[in-house]
Amino acid sequence: MASQKQQAPATLAMRAGSYREQRPKHGLAGHFHCLWTHSITSSARIAIVPDGYCDLVWIGGRVVIAGPDRTSAFPYMAIGADVVGARFSPGSAAEWLGLPMSEIVGQSVPLEDFWGTKAHTLGQQLSDCADNHERLRLLPAVLEKETERHTPPPDDIRHAFDIATVHSTADLTDRLLADISIGERQLRRRCHHYFGYGAKTLSRIRRFQRLLKLLRSSPSASLAEIAVAVGYSDQAHMNRDALELSSLTPLELQRQAALSSAQVP
Repeated sequence: MASQKQQAPATLAMRAGSYREQRPKHGLAGHFHCLWTHSITSSARIAIVPDGYCDLVWIGGRVVIAGPDRTSAFPYMAIGADVVGARFSPGSAAEWLGLPMSEIVGQSVPLEDFWGTKAHTLGQQLSDCADNHERLRLLPAVLEKETERHTPPPDDIRHAFDIATVHSTADLTDRLLADISIGERQLRRRCHHYFGYGAKTLSRIRRFQRLLKLLRSSPSASLAEIAVAVGYSDQAHMNRDALELSSLTPLELQRQAALSSAQVP
């Protein structure tokens, strides 16, 4: 019997079309990390790798909340699709949506479940826009009106995300307990509420993001050197982690990162 053809590696979302980010202005800055647009030009299977964030996304004529992921998501996005999103600042989504992030990990939930008819109206307004450029003017204007009803995330949560972004998994919990002066159980509860998972999982995901950043900035560096620089115990550890989180090997990630067409002002 003939062997089955091996499935081709997934394509990183940033390689699947034209992706752009812009920093939020004025009152949105305390609530959102960035606004972004994505125009899909690839028919490949697209991988959206975990980054520790939660997004509000307009796609296919409706607005959804893309919850935090533990591993890559592989949504179907047709060639020619336009997508617009607002990425919540670390910890902001829990307060805006009124529920723990652990309840929507790995899920895409209609915004109507949280905003009711306002979400339907927003989806229609964005659908009526001529293009993503126009949508990127409308969306922040709508969100800025909503900021009056919400408060930015607590300082300790922002600090926890910053520490997870910089430091390795091994020392994260001890470092946070010392910095924030709370107990380990309370730290775990707060991380699950605001991020969707514990501090070690968050740190693992942020370490993977450091890997991607270094692969983009140093495409010719050896993978063994990159593994040490990012905080993995060795290259084999990095290989396992990358496969589990993204379905892609570091070598494939390096190849795609070097070709990335992402434009981030």
